[in-house]
Amino acid sequence: MAVKIVTDSACDLPPALIREHGIEVVPIRINLGRQSYLDGVDLNPREINAKIAQWGGVPTTSQPPPFAFQEKFAALLDQGHEVLCLTMSAALSGTYHSAVIAARQLQGAVAVADTRLVSTGLGLLVTRAAHRAAQGGDLQALKEYAEAEARRITMYAVLDSVEPIVRGGRLNVFARHAASRQGIKLLFGLNENGAVHIVERVRGRNHSLDRLAELVAAKAPREFAVAHVDCIGEAELVAGAITRQCGAPPLYVSPAGGTVSTYAGRGAIIVAC
Repeated sequence: MAVKIVTDSACDLPPALIREHGIEVVPIRINLGRQSYLDGVDLNPREINAKIAQWGGVPTTSQPPPFAFQEKFAALLDQGHEVLCLTMSAALSGTYHSAVIAARQLQGAVAVADTRLVSTGLGLLVTRAAHRAAQGGDLQALKEYAEAEARRITMYAVLDSVEPIVRGGRLNVFARHAASRQGIKLLFGLNENGAVHIVERVRGRNHSLDRLAELVAAKAPREFAVAHVDCIGEAELVAGAITRQCGAPPLYVSPAGGTVSTYAGRGAIIVAC
């Protein structure tokens, strides 16, 4: 019985990779006042970023309800599959808990894991798990593989402004104070619990991007992934710098989805390896 991989739209995977690996994605809802949109379904990344800029308020997100996961799980079980659901970090969203509730309501082989990752980190993990699933093996072994692989993945991000992530409640106001000195940019990562933390303080946008590439290349990864919020040119420069320094190719350089864009803000570059 084949294992199918389910994830949420905070994985920031390009549509082509989702199709190639047969990955199922449950969308997160993005709220702009009274208007709401399903991430990657109602609007693509460019469209949601334009909507956020035009609206000018503070966007929020809503985790998928358990029913959204239950519907996806049930359809796959009916097709004879087992299901491994890999969600974004529970420290950043209630999405994991929705998936757990859905799995408990079904009579079938469904496993759910809190990856403690998001964006490119989650995307890398999901593609690796899907590749492993295609080779066969049982559900529990695949879940253990994914959990171990998640612990090996490292993420770094540079944000052009900390205001969106602070306003969205994913980082405390200390970050605003840390970045308040003129020209200071913060490099972020995820800690062992999957929460956002400050890795370094760097002066200037260009230096922060150089340092981002250095940190990733120092890990000597076999591959890496880059997501960006409306700054493709800089994202490609970062990817090229990483490849020159360590020889590894990017698995993809892609726009971040609406969920991550909501909190990272325009100008964000997120790299996982």
